Amino acid sequence: MSTSHVRSKRKLSGKQAGLLSVRSVPKTRSSEKGKKLLVSFRGRDGMFGVTRSTMRRLAAELNLNETQVVHVALRRLADSVLPAYEPDDGPLTAEQLATIRQLAGRQEVRSVSSTLL
Repeated sequence: MSTSHVRSKRKLSGKQAGLLSVRSVPKTRSSEKGKKLLVSFRGRDGMFGVTRSTMRRLAAELNLNETQVVHVALRRLADSVLPAYEPDDGPLTAEQLATIRQLAGRQEVRSVSSTLL
């Protein structure tokens, strides 16, 4: 380990920084697996970060280690932000609609009336 790497670790240890493992999600290159991500904790909890003590409380509450807490949080964020499917080619053309209607055949629409009493 180089001297500069040791110095940078010493500097960060006083600022509540943690080195967490980032595992790749499926469909990513295997070279991504096992890479590290430096996480700097905030001085107070806010919309864009949490303190180390909040991280520890979450880990204890969920019975997970801190790395797992980060992965759970990132998974939830990805599920809420990223699309769940590939984008389609846009709306159907008039020709495609005509083909669908032709293949489906003419369907008669019947009205249904009912009463509950």
